[in-house]
Amino acid sequence: MSLDSITETIAHFVGTFELTIEQARLRDQYEEFIALRRKNELDELEDPISIRVKADLKLDPGSYDPLPYKLLPPPPDLPLPPMPDGPLQMSEVFSGPAFGPDSYVPPVQLGEAQNVVLVLDPQVPPLIIGSAVTYNFQTIIMSDNDVVGHGDFRNVELQIAQGQQMLDAALSMHAIATPSLNIEDYKSLEYLESLTEQMQSPMISQIEGVTIHQFHGEDAVGMIVNGEVVEEIPDWNDLLPAHHQTEEDDDEENDMPDMMPAEWDRSDDDEFGDGHTVIAGGNLAVNQVAITVAWVDAPVIAVGGKSVNLTVVSQVAVVSDIDQGEPGVQSNTNVVQASYIGTEASEQWWQDDNAAESGADPIVSVTWIQGDLWVANFIKQVIDATDIDKISTEISASTSLFTLGDNVLSNVTNIVQLGNFYDLIMIGGNMISVDMLHQTIALLDDDVYSGGKPAEGDDNLVMNQASITTTGEDTVEDLDMAHAEAMPFQQVDREAFEDALTSNPDYAGMELIRVLKIEGDLVQINSVEQITLLQDQDDLSVEGAAAVDAAVNGAGNALLNAANITKVGVDSTVMAAGGEYSELLLHQAELLDIPDAPDASELANEAIAILMEETAAAGENAAAQAQSDLTPSEIASTDDAMQSMLA
Repeated sequence: MSLDSITETIAHFVGTFELTIEQARLRDQYEEFIALRRKNELDELEDPISIRVKADLKLDPGSYDPLPYKLLPPPPDLPLPPMPDGPLQMSEVFSGPAFGPDSYVPPVQLGEAQNVVLVLDPQVPPLIIGSAVTYNFQTIIMSDNDVVGHGDFRNVELQIAQGQQMLDAALSMHAIATPSLNIEDYKSLEYLESLTEQMQSPMISQIEGVTIHQFHGEDAVGMIVNGEVVEEIPDWNDLLPAHHQTEEDDDEENDMPDMMPAEWDRSDDDEFGDGHTVIAGGNLAVNQVAITVAWVDAPVIAVGGKSVNLTVVSQVAVVSDIDQGEPGVQSNTNVVQASYIGTEASEQWWQDDNAAESGADPIVSVTWIQGDLWVANFIKQVIDATDIDKISTEISASTSLFTLGDNVLSNVTNIVQLGNFYDLIMIGGNMISVDMLHQTIALLDDDVYSGGKPAEGDDNLVMNQASITTTGEDTVEDLDMAHAEAMPFQQVDREAFEDALTSNPDYAGMELIRVLKIEGDLVQINSVEQITLLQDQDDLSVEGAAAVDAAVNGAGNALLNAANITKVGVDSTVMAAGGEYSELLLHQAELLDIPDAPDASELANEAIAILMEETAAAGENAAAQAQSDLTPSEIASTDDAMQSMLA
């Protein structure tokens, strides 16, 4: 069908219009293509689609040049890497197995914490035994002074200064000076003589209200608690306040299984308990040392010089527990100072298996030590803790729990030293044995209550516990001629020394004679110093309708200094050419400022009151600054009061 002239004209016009539009589009694309091509030629782009950014930046290398392809060793003048921070939970030292007869390994319970083990295990005879010396210093400083709300609170800095002065007074109440940490002092006979003079005339504190118990020699042997001889030492776990007692499970009484999901059980969770509780005390501070030494011993010990044996146990406890508030807020403080010093017989067990055949000469095995033999352990543990809490709150909830105290602090040291037993030990110089235990505890628990009621069993426990157990009794005799003639022989005179021993009738019939020959001195030292200071002087104000039934725990603290030394050996005959001397001293001192205590009216304890007044007169800021700049160890080392009293 042909179109009319008008329709054909319109169709022609539309076609022309579309062609014109298409030409315009192609022209735009062509111009864009020409622009990109020119830009490619100008910018030297390989691909017009990709975009590259060029920046002429040159970084300053500073003082370090680029590393070569091969790493070089660091220069020798670089500083050493820093030591790791933080104490280990527990360190245990094991030193060497026995050579010859089987060793006696004492039943020592070791912890499961991280261990640091030192093992000396020479297997080639004769054994070259060496000295064993340990230094272990452990310090805990805690400041947990919480403030909740606003109120008329006592000054914290002033209270801390009072605690430091109270510690000074406690350190001055020891019988002798603080044990020396210089190992060379114990080899000096002059130092040992001065130590002996202090033991024979121990310091008697002039502070009014101090109770002192002292025992010398055989009187100090046995179990003594608070100045009285007992048959059994109180157990620490049995004396703990109720706050630290573990609850026994009563699940055995109920045989019916619990059908509830485990996550729904909140019976043991304090946060989901009923009532209202404020815990501002409940702190636990423990210094614990256990030392077991079985390094060298023999049935016969010949000494060319003197034999000196000194043992000191000095225990001091100072407590201030004066609470203010409604009747019944006063807490009790149980002070226990326990000591055990004992010796047990132990015969040599290898002699029956050391018999020679008839007519055979014994074999002599000698371990030579040209100088001195040291077996020393120096332990110092310090806990300086302040838990001075201030709370003033109004209880409006149905259940509440405020935990401001409940801190746990512990220093633990276990040392086990296992050496060798011989048939004979010959010492050219002196044989010195010193055991010193210094234990100091100071507790300030002067609380101020306003509202609430003290928690049940809200008592404090302060305990110093020390024990020195020796396995093997020593019998003192004069040095006989046979051993005196063999004493001067040196290692170059080995054959003559062995002939002198084989001709000695005391060793007839033995298959093997094991001998330790020390040209110098044999020095055995166990020095332990433990200091525990806890300040728990709380201001407790609880208001509201539920405050009457709120349980407020301002006490419940438990402090322990425990030191146990076990010396393992055999029954020995000690023959010293220069003579033998031994001294034993047990000193227990306590200063208590506790209302309603037995004879509290007679004690008066003006010392603590004077310390508080002097500190307040000196000014709050000055006193606090003067005392806070000193650590307990520095205070102990600069205790002028103790030195003047000893002088």
